[in-house]
Amino acid sequence: MVQIFNDVRYLSAAQLDQLGLTMAQIIDILEAAFRAKAEGKVMMPPKIFFHRNGPRFYSSMVSASPALGYAGCKWQSGDPANPAQDLPYIQGLYILTEDASGQMRAIMDAEWITGRRTAAASGLVVKYQARADAETLGILGCGLQGRRHLEAINAVRPDITHCVCYDIQPDRQRKFIDEMSGAFGFQVEGGATAEAVTRAADVLITGGPIESDRNPKILPDWIKPGALVVTIDYDSYVTDAAIQAMDLVLTDDEGQIADARLHEGKFPGVTRVDATVADLVTSRTGRRTSEAQRILTFNLGIALEDLATAIEILGRAEAQDIGTMLPVRNAAAG
Repeated sequence: MVQIFNDVRYLSAAQLDQLGLTMAQIIDILEAAFRAKAEGKVMMPPKIFFHRNGPRFYSSMVSASPALGYAGCKWQSGDPANPAQDLPYIQGLYILTEDASGQMRAIMDAEWITGRRTAAASGLVVKYQARADAETLGILGCGLQGRRHLEAINAVRPDITHCVCYDIQPDRQRKFIDEMSGAFGFQVEGGATAEAVTRAADVLITGGPIESDRNPKILPDWIKPGALVVTIDYDSYVTDAAIQAMDLVLTDDEGQIADARLHEGKFPGVTRVDATVADLVTSRTGRRTSEAQRILTFNLGIALEDLATAIEILGRAEAQDIGTMLPVRNAAAG
């Protein structure tokens, strides 16, 4: 018999903080989710993504996993102008639904999920693809994701302790250095240019705003032998020539790249994808075979990552009785 739920659990960012879910645990959750994806146990259409009024974007991301027992949808907006107005760059909500009955079970802050699962997905790639002797992390973009990525890289490679960062806004770069030096074991210093950071990096995270029009800057010879580049900003900053010069090109979802190319004009320089993250974690293909290989991974951020994280959040919230219960059904009427 299907259980009837009369309430939906709402979880704010502050309530999500109370659950004790660590970055290392989210990385493990995503690894299991990608294994499920490799086994064909996930339904995930391409995200809906469009820009509005310049750099502001809206997106909707949905997925379902009968094996995990849930489906979910995230609606969010993003605008690089928001932080100057004391608003988060990313704003949104996530709805989690029980798959067997279609009943809504939870609504939760999407910025909290997006911020952590994005960095966790990068950490998962670094776990498998960074050189064994990697020492320097490069961060392009000193916002929330820059901070989360220090935490994620430390979770999988605590031996990487040097970070060089750059931001087009000098004040934001200085603030990042002041606040993050010593955090998660990193010694953080600023780079004079994006080129200087890229040339120094064994692992490079590009985390600038996702622009409606590409303005790529990173050239092939900026990326040193053996470097791993993970983009979380679509293909906004890596030139086509650099993409094509890489020894391995991966992504978290090849279908999403194809859809973005067709409907948004993105990824014109991606002429091949050698493997997906699902392939990577299941040892199918795509792993580094030489310390000299230069590897590029387009982590677009996929709905499965949100779903897997939200399922864990709901389980913890129910166990700890955290959240605000919102009535959605007349209990007497059934």
